[in-house]
Amino acid sequence: MKSLAFVRKKDVSGKIVDSAIHFLFPAIFAGASLFGGYAPFAVGSVAAAGQGRRGMSALLGCAAGALLFLDFSHALRTIAAAVLLYTANNAFYDLKIYQKKLFLPALSAVLMLSVEFVYVIKGGIGEAANCLLSVLAAALCTHCCRTVLRDEGTQEHPVAVTVVVLGVLMAFSAFETPGGFAPGRIVAMLTMLLVAFEQERSTAVAFALCTGFAVDLVAGDGSFLHTAIYALSALAVGFARRGDRVRTALWFACAVLVFSLPLYAGQGIILLYEGLAATLLFLLVPTKAFHGKRLAGANEMATEEPSPVRKRLEESAAAFRELYDSLSHVPKRKEENPAVLFDRAAERVCRSCSLCNICWEKEYQRTYTAINDATPTLLKNGEGKGEDFPSYFVDRCIRFPSFLTAVNSELRDYLLRGQYRKSLSDSRARAAGQYAQVSEVLLAAAGKLEGTQTALAVQPMPYQLGMSLRPKKGERVSGDSMSTFETEDKLCLLLSDGMGSGEEARKESAMATRLLERFLRAGIDAPPALKTLNSALTLRAEETDSFTTIDLLLLSLQTGEGELYKYGAAPSYIKRGGTVRRVTCSCLPAGLQECSQPPEATRLRLEGGTFFVMITDGVADATNDEWLQNLLAGWQGENPQLLVSAILADSIERTGELDDAGVLVLYLPKSDAPEIKEV
Repeated sequence: MKSLAFVRKKDVSGKIVDSAIHFLFPAIFAGASLFGGYAPFAVGSVAAAGQGRRGMSALLGCAAGALLFLDFSHALRTIAAAVLLYTANNAFYDLKIYQKKLFLPALSAVLMLSVEFVYVIKGGIGEAANCLLSVLAAALCTHCCRTVLRDEGTQEHPVAVTVVVLGVLMAFSAFETPGGFAPGRIVAMLTMLLVAFEQERSTAVAFALCTGFAVDLVAGDGSFLHTAIYALSALAVGFARRGDRVRTALWFACAVLVFSLPLYAGQGIILLYEGLAATLLFLLVPTKAFHGKRLAGANEMATEEPSPVRKRLEESAAAFRELYDSLSHVPKRKEENPAVLFDRAAERVCRSCSLCNICWEKEYQRTYTAINDATPTLLKNGEGKGEDFPSYFVDRCIRFPSFLTAVNSELRDYLLRGQYRKSLSDSRARAAGQYAQVSEVLLAAAGKLEGTQTALAVQPMPYQLGMSLRPKKGERVSGDSMSTFETEDKLCLLLSDGMGSGEEARKESAMATRLLERFLRAGIDAPPALKTLNSALTLRAEETDSFTTIDLLLLSLQTGEGELYKYGAAPSYIKRGGTVRRVTCSCLPAGLQECSQPPEATRLRLEGGTFFVMITDGVADATNDEWLQNLLAGWQGENPQLLVSAILADSIERTGELDDAGVLVLYLPKSDAPEIKEV
């Protein structure tokens, strides 16, 4: 039975917008020409677009931009490189090497160089240097555009976003009015001013240097005038009081005025007017456009250190805020296609019908059209009637009453599933909102706390760590994550195994590790922190169908006492001399475990000369770890990293590389502490 495709207007409009974005980026980037006509940003964006509809849109955009902004010779060379890249993307996209991060950047560099090679030979050493720099820029742009447009997005890749933004600013900076003014330079100064207002001084100066250098590259006059002036202006903005937009604007305007005075009349006036225009636009930006990093940061300039209690509350608030953000950015499930109800109705009624081949093979297009036309009315009314279908379909169908009954039955189930998903989504949103409210309450309480506490200096126990992650065979990254850190009084070892393998598993395990570390650093006790994380991951799992194991050791560096918490984690091992003890758990991973149940905990006391070994199930599990216990019992060394390497090497022979593997080893040098025992 053929599946019925229900094409929704939202899907069509989404594809149009997506194609338009991939068309516009190369078209705009073609205006950012370097060294007399090279367009590496346009070439790189075509490579990053990939194959199919996106790739064709990018190719057309590159061709349009090249013909519009470049001279004919450079336009043809740019289009030729883009055509080669589009062809290569379609040829290689199903190969495993295509998924490597460096493949596309290297491919764009090689193909662009192959087109420009003939012209480089004629141009001499200077032209060769220009070509080489352009090829490297194309490779960089390929990586950054792929990251921003096709992969995870923007929040985790600020450098990639910066490169793409600079490419756009370079393109707009290339256009000047008859008087010499460039609207693109005004936008560049405005962008630099916004970054300087919101970010730390070092970040602002670095961004200003990059922006000025990009503008100077487009200008092509060999000077670094804008680089110097933008950086110095960003540095001047750093002296403004945090959160004061007017004072920030005055500092910037004064800096531009001072730096434009030594320039000759025409150049100085252009710089001054562009700076004043950027300042005015900055003041007109709505307040809600800022993230509040400076608007809410008036207290950041205070010279007094916050008290430990206040600092801990602020860190707790930040942890709950990040937990809220992680739930707010869960990718939404695709809406169920209404075509499924007709598929199921056809399976029940039409498969045994004598006219099945006629309706669903020979007259498939007419059947599809009839059902597609009836679908909006059925969804609107919640029930189908005979008049909702075209007469030619009703007259031809010899089992129409049974078919209509089956459709209505499936329609009721479809609408009930939609109501359930909406109710579940609303409940999840309310639960996530509670985390945000907790964050606000803690932050407000922290603002009212004053006073200090004095920490007692205690000599901690020495320790050594060894750790390593090995991805599954054929994968680029490991789906496991680990973290080691110290709080005020404890050493924390954290190992997490995301469901599956590869990048998606890594994201889930890394998020769980990062959130739990946030809670523990904020001073929240492990049991409530773990229960909160488990609840959040349970809500997230309803959308992502994912779960994560948690293996956490909290060890006092003063007494050697510790607690081992596990959510579905593989066994851990305590080795002293030739004695090895295994610690296991019976609970499910975080995201699957009952939210009301606390994590399984084992209290330990470790003494000098002890190894504590944590693994993921890609190394061994409770049913296949005799070889690992024998290895640990016979280990005579004192280097934890060498022990990690030995475990991973043996695991390849024992279990293969069928799953991600992670090993984290703690070694406490020998001391006079008591023997290992239960507390």
